[in-house]
This record gives sequence, structure tokens and C-alpha cells, in this order.
Amino acid sequence: MDTPSYHGERLSSTEKQAIRISYPGIAARLDRLPSGTWHRKVMFLFGGVVFCDCLDMYVGGGILAQLLQNGWSTVDLNAVFASITMIGYLLGALFAGYLGDRFGRRKSLLFSTMLFSVMTFLAAFAPTMETLIVMRGFMGVGLGGALPGSYGALSEYTPPLVRGRYASWLGLIGNFSPPLGALLTVLVIPIFGWQAIFIGISLISLLAWFILWRYLPESPRWLASKGRYAEANEIVLSAERGFLQQGIELPEIDYAALLKTTQQEPAKKANWVSLFSKRMVKQTIAISAALFAMNLMVYTITNWTPTIFVLRGMDTTMSIGITVVMLLGAPFGIFLLSIFADKHDRKKGLIVCLFLLAIFAYVWSLIPMDNIFALMSVGFIVCAILYYYAILACSVYLGEGFPTEIRLRGSGFAHAIGRLAGIISPYAIAFLLQSYGAPAVFLTNGAVLIVLAIIIGFCGEETRGKSLEEINKGILEETN
Repeated sequence: MDTPSYHGERLSSTEKQAIRISYPGIAARLDRLPSGTWHRKVMFLFGGVVFCDCLDMYVGGGILAQLLQNGWSTVDLNAVFASITMIGYLLGALFAGYLGDRFGRRKSLLFSTMLFSVMTFLAAFAPTMETLIVMRGFMGVGLGGALPGSYGALSEYTPPLVRGRYASWLGLIGNFSPPLGALLTVLVIPIFGWQAIFIGISLISLLAWFILWRYLPESPRWLASKGRYAEANEIVLSAERGFLQQGIELPEIDYAALLKTTQQEPAKKANWVSLFSKRMVKQTIAISAALFAMNLMVYTITNWTPTIFVLRGMDTTMSIGITVVMLLGAPFGIFLLSIFADKHDRKKGLIVCLFLLAIFAYVWSLIPMDNIFALMSVGFIVCAILYYYAILACSVYLGEGFPTEIRLRGSGFAHAIGRLAGIISPYAIAFLLQSYGAPAVFLTNGAVLIVLAIIIGFCGEETRGKSLEEINKGILEETN
């Protein structure tokens, strides 16, 4: 059996074929596929890129520490290194968003991964800190493009009822990197130096690039949105045949239900302006707010926790140890999300997490330094809530909230707005920490989180269980 059967017996075979390979037909056929090997393959391919990129993020601190210790860098140059990374993330997200919508998800991701791999390798041979900073900027562009390119595109391959689960698994793959990153900085840097870290990550990324190039199919939704119906049909047929060869019967699609919306028209116009159309602007604001909140708290917890402990009288070794225990809450929170992501509304989940995060983070900041068990326990809960929220926002909700024609541009823009938190917040946190102490930092952050939760509540659209086309119906017509 080469192709599945469909409703619509009164239509001619030519009409059925036209419907089957149109954009609505391609989307409906993808949505009715059961969760299986084809989806897991795509998820792991994206996951390899996310893992490599996240690994790089979590070794930066150890590298900067050694550069400072051996006199190769200074505190000011380390700050520039961190800042240029954030700027690269921002520019990479915007640029890759354009590439992904213009030339395809696959090409954009391959470009970002190769740029990151090459620049990481060259960075290992930088003769000066200033040269390394320039290399780091280009590495940031690659990193900034790869993450929204992976998180944003996965939703186009996965069925509505399990979209949250696959997006959560993708986040879980990426966040296995913190313990490995910590292990690499402890074991590799003292023996082989920081250059070996960059060379190793570059080679791993190059392997991920090759596997991606060899096995990742282009998004059938994107192909159909560009009028490349035959190519989209071949990819979907291959997926369908894989299920049929396993003896899995596929649900029928009703031709009659698709007939009204199935017309092979020229591709709709889509550009940056589409993100701010009357129908789209609220969702753009909501997703950007969600990612700003995510980055604000992730950078606060991961970058400032050891410093907070030290400023409150704790020795460096103990502060790092407690931080590591706290961060074990990250994979735990993401694991919980993989179970519950498709069982509760996305928007309500984001709002509840932000309120809980505001409360628990402030309570954690009030715990005395001599109560180690409470610091670790409440800190673990804070990290679990934080990463439950983070992956719900950047992997699940982000990938559902924009039309196919502008999905990567929307994802890139939201990521860029989110990165502003990483650029702006260090200065505010440093001021509050030195002037008023840790409780002031988390009280202020909590107030910001509540404001952002209210924005998401008013502007965000619920997406759980809906097809991507249902969520984004009619948006592009406003800008054509």
C-alpha cells in the first residue's frame, strides 16, 4: 500500500491529488501521523545541535576563570567577552530567523552550526584575548541562530497532541550539557588548557552538522508554504510509508473538509512587518515577554548565585557546590514538563510558573547562609520551576505561536528580545546586590516577572492541542 486512503469518494483522483499535496493537505497529513520513529529521529537531530550549543554556554565561565588566573585576560576583558557573546546571540537569532524563513529550516540550521563550529575551532588558536573576543562574537551569531532554529522548527514536524512532549524532550537533551560542561572544565582545562575545550566542542559540533546534513529532512510545511508541493509530498509520503511498513494504520483525512481551504495559490507574502500586524502583534509581545522573563531568571540564577553566596560570607568551594546541587533541579523540572506539557494549557502554565518563581526565589534569598539544607532544597525547587518554565516558553510555546511563513523570524525576534535581559540585567543586579543585598535582587526580579505574567495573560493565545494552522489562521492576509 503506497498511500493511505482518504475521505472524499466523490472527488476525482486529480482533485484528490491536488488536495493531498497542497499546504492544507500536507499540514493535515503531518498532524494525523502517530508519534513514532520518524518524529524521534527529527527531534534527536535538532537535539544534537541544541546540546552542542548549550555545552558551549556552560563552559564559558570555567574558561574565563583560567584566562583571568593565568594573566591572559582581565576582569574588564572578561566582561567584554560575555557582552559580545550576548550581542552575537541577538544578531544570530535575527539573521537566522530571516534565513530560515527565506531559504529553509535545514539550510539555516546548517549555516548556523557550521559557523559556530568553524569559529570555535579558530578561537582555540587566538593569539590574544582581543582576537578571542572577536571570534566569540561570531560564535555567538552561530549559537544565536541554532537555538531558535531548532526550537522554533520542531513544532512543524510533530502532531498537535504530543507537540509539547517532543519540545520538552528537545529541551531535556540540551540541558544534559551543564553537568558535562562542569566536568569538562574540571578535568580538561587544568591538564590540556582552555584551547582543548574549544577544539573538542568544535569537532562535536562538526559531527552534529554532518549528521544533520545527511539525515534531516526539510520541513514539509515550509516547502508547501513556498509552493514546493512535490518535495513536501515526497517527505510526507516517506514518513507515511514508514508507519505503514510497521503495520500501523493511519487515520483517514476527509477531503471534503479540506476542499474549501485547499487551493494551490502563490506563496503568501511574509516579512518582518507581519509580526506586528493587528492579528499577530499581541502574540509577538506575549512570546517576547515570556522569553525575556526566562533569560532574566536563568542568567540571574546561573551567573550570580555563587557571587551572592560569596558576598554573604560563604567560601568559594561551598558556594559552587551548593549551586551545582541547585542546578540538578533543571533536568528534574524539564522531565516533569515532558510528562505534563500536553496536559495543561500553555498560557496558564507560563503564568502560574512565573508567580511561583517570583515567590520561591524571594523566599530562597531570605534563607540564612548557615542553613545549607534549606538553601539547597529551596534552590533545587527554584531551578525546577525555572527550567519547567524556560522550556515551556522557548521550546513549546515559541514553536507554536507564529505562522509557518514567518515562524523562524518570529522565533528569532522573540529570542533577540529575550537576550536583552542578559545584556541589561547584570548592571541592575550588580547595583541592587551591592546596595541592598540579595533579597532586593529577587524582590525586583519577582515584580518584573509578575508584570510579564500579566502581559502574557492579556496578549498570549492558547495553543495546546490546536494545529499550527488553526492557531495562526488569517494572520498573513492582513499584511498582503
